[in-house]
Amino acid sequence: MHNRQFKTIHHMIRPVFLAVAIFLVNSFAAARQLTWDEAWGIAGSQNATLLNAKEDLVTAREQVNEARSAAFPTISLSGQYTRNIDMPVFFINGMPMRIGEKNTYAGIAEIRQPIWVAGKVGTALKIAKSYLAQTEVNNSLTKQNVYVELAQSFYGTILARELVKTSETALQRATDHRDKARLMFAQGVVSEYDKIRAEVQAANLEPQVLEARNQYALSLSNLKRMLNLPEHDSLEIVGSLELADTTVGQADTDLALRQRGELLALQHGRQMQKQLLSLAKRDLYLPVVYASANYQTQSQSGDFKIGDYTWVRSSAAMLQVSIPLFDGFRTPSKVKQYKAALRKLDYTETDLRAAVKMDVDNSRRELERAVRTVIVQEDNVHEAQRGYDIAKVRYESGVGTQLELLDAEFQLDQAKVLRLKALYDARIARVQLQRALGTPFHS
Repeated sequence: MHNRQFKTIHHMIRPVFLAVAIFLVNSFAAARQLTWDEAWGIAGSQNATLLNAKEDLVTAREQVNEARSAAFPTISLSGQYTRNIDMPVFFINGMPMRIGEKNTYAGIAEIRQPIWVAGKVGTALKIAKSYLAQTEVNNSLTKQNVYVELAQSFYGTILARELVKTSETALQRATDHRDKARLMFAQGVVSEYDKIRAEVQAANLEPQVLEARNQYALSLSNLKRMLNLPEHDSLEIVGSLELADTTVGQADTDLALRQRGELLALQHGRQMQKQLLSLAKRDLYLPVVYASANYQTQSQSGDFKIGDYTWVRSSAAMLQVSIPLFDGFRTPSKVKQYKAALRKLDYTETDLRAAVKMDVDNSRRELERAVRTVIVQEDNVHEAQRGYDIAKVRYESGVGTQLELLDAEFQLDQAKVLRLKALYDARIARVQLQRALGTPFHS
């Protein structure tokens, strides 16, 4: 009986132990470390935007094959069965005569080959190749945009992580100060006002810590979304906001005008419009020549004894010439539309070139501002730390006031936060300048 009770208890608690074991394994599992190079590599194979861009390339390449196929012959097989409810009637010398059988069968093989289609096949192939070239440029643009967005997300996550550390340090410092103020109040060294103010200061920092942690969690979730990683994956971002290089360098606007993807894509778009215009002009007055041949076998019978049918074979070859003379003014309208589209591209290019110049200038100025801010905030952090150390010694020795100490703490925390944000801005500004110049990105 005791053995039976033991087995029953064992079966009851076994799932509990198993669940606890799984929980402990998951809790202590090492987080996946992720560097910038690894993040960009994962994005190349898993980011939804980049995957869609790759499919656009596949579509464009197949459109080239589709355009090329128009030069090849088409071959078809067809079969037909007809049940004659009433027999067909022919008139001979005004007299009706019914002929045929109830069941009619026919099998046809046909081949059709374009001989001359007014150069439309070659023009259509050029259009498809121009579209492919434009799609390849757009694919590069998409990579650049995703690179910048991923940099913002990756280094934004690092920024959020560092802000959590900064806020936690500030809270710990305020908590230590609160505890000392309580002790000094109990000893009669400071007033109750000083104790209350220290308590309020520490309490005010707790929501800031929670907000920083929430922002860090949100940044991690957004990074996982961009990399198409499971939300439950534990990530440890390996990297720093520190700058290896604080030089700005020159921004070559002429280089940007030569290699910016938007301008290159527009050039390919202009080529397509010119080819479409040429294609539209070929819709009238130019002959189209097709050659075709067919082979046919057929039989008729009043019953369904197919094995007894007599099959008759026939074949023919044809040459067809067609010259379009009037299409209801459709072709002139299409020609005017394509000419208008070409003029619009000219206007767009003028505006786009001006926008590229402005983008390069603004990106360079933003990088200069961010780098300068980093340098200034480096000095500010050192000065704020020194000021805090002095205020702390003065307060603990009874010379300084609590207001001085709290102000020094605030200035130190503010300087650290501004430095972190300046480092982030400088990193992103450098990437955005690279995109503005149209320079290819590398990990």
